[in-house]
Amino acid sequence: MEVILKVDVSDIKSCVKKLKIEIPAEMLDKEIDEAYKRLNRSVKIHGFRKGKAPRKVLEHHYGKSVESDVLQKIVPDTYNRVIKEYNIQPVNQPYFEDVKIEHGEPLSFNVTVETLPDITLKDFSTLEFTRTIVKVTDEDVEKELKRIQEMQAEFESSDSLPVENFDHVIFDFEGFSNNVSIKKGMNTPVFVGSHTFLPEFEKELIGLKKGDIKEIKIIYPSDYSDKELKGREVNFKVLIKEIKKRRLKPIDDNFAKEVGGYQNLVELRKRIREDLEKKEGLNADSQLRSELIDKLIAINRFEVPPVLIEKEIDSMAQRAYQQLASQGIDVNKTDVNIQEIRERFRESAEKSVRGEIIIDKIVEKESVTVSDAEVDDEIKRYALSIKENFHVLKRKMENNSSIKILKNRILIDKAFDAIIKQLKISDISIDKESEAGK
Repeated sequence: MEVILKVDVSDIKSCVKKLKIEIPAEMLDKEIDEAYKRLNRSVKIHGFRKGKAPRKVLEHHYGKSVESDVLQKIVPDTYNRVIKEYNIQPVNQPYFEDVKIEHGEPLSFNVTVETLPDITLKDFSTLEFTRTIVKVTDEDVEKELKRIQEMQAEFESSDSLPVENFDHVIFDFEGFSNNVSIKKGMNTPVFVGSHTFLPEFEKELIGLKKGDIKEIKIIYPSDYSDKELKGREVNFKVLIKEIKKRRLKPIDDNFAKEVGGYQNLVELRKRIREDLEKKEGLNADSQLRSELIDKLIAINRFEVPPVLIEKEIDSMAQRAYQQLASQGIDVNKTDVNIQEIRERFRESAEKSVRGEIIIDKIVEKESVTVSDAEVDDEIKRYALSIKENFHVLKRKMENNSSIKILKNRILIDKAFDAIIKQLKISDISIDKESEAGK
């Protein structure tokens, strides 16, 4: 027979609930009895055989410990049962207070918890949108063809030719400030013209040959990201160790066969156009989604739990720091004000959280689900594109939780599809110049 709890749920705010929970004395006594039985089987008390110590003796030696163990089990277990029964969706860890336990009396405690808002979505079927698709031109195709050519470039070492733009150069360097060495590098690679280093530094390498030594004076910008170098004059001594010249393959039928097994250049150009058109279609869909979320947020006003906004700010800030780190920038060595950075993310974070709550509600309302077969189909497509075995890739994704992320992405895609089917959407095509001037 299931024990009936006494529960009172009240709203402190629209996203903060207070639960007053009372557990019947018989349920508490049963838990305590079971705890003492387990204890009696595991401890040995002087003067008694194992498992034969009287309850009073156990209470004398272990009363406080047993009481604490029971509370640590029964309080969170009961809380989890209550939030399930009352369909409460917490977004943070619960705060337990006023826990009262007395022998022979009910156990009572209070819980304060932030929750997802209970919202009723406004009708969105009357919303109208225009999906703007940018036309793909012959010039776009040629630019992409040129990009592929550059990606397929080969590099040949040269002992006599000077450094030019697009050369791959290996060099040693040492930087001095006020005659004190502050930076040093051995066998440092740079693709000249890529601006991996300061443009002024890369420009000074042009014209040098293998074995050349040159002194380069650089004054770092006053807004340079590394505060130890910003505005500082540094004299570099550079030794050119290797120069690799870029060699571009001619764009012809052979090139088409090499880069993708196409029959000829006409077929490669056709595929490039199809890919670019698909990309522009995806861009248009992405813009439509953004406008749709904006309108759904505008017509559905509700309070957002502050903890969710802070968590999203944390995620945004972490991604920003990782991006800077990938560029060799250590945030701790800059004058960046972490709190200011977080505040810059606040508006975007709140929009993101509101959008997620609305989409989750639509998933629930439209009964959107994702089957295992749909997930497998997506993994198969990805495995094919990267030439990986499906089963091997799936195991990898299961081990690093990527499956859950993929399933959620498919769920969101299907939710948007369910929304878009109910809207009036007009498609228009524009040229790239019109898009750039917007």
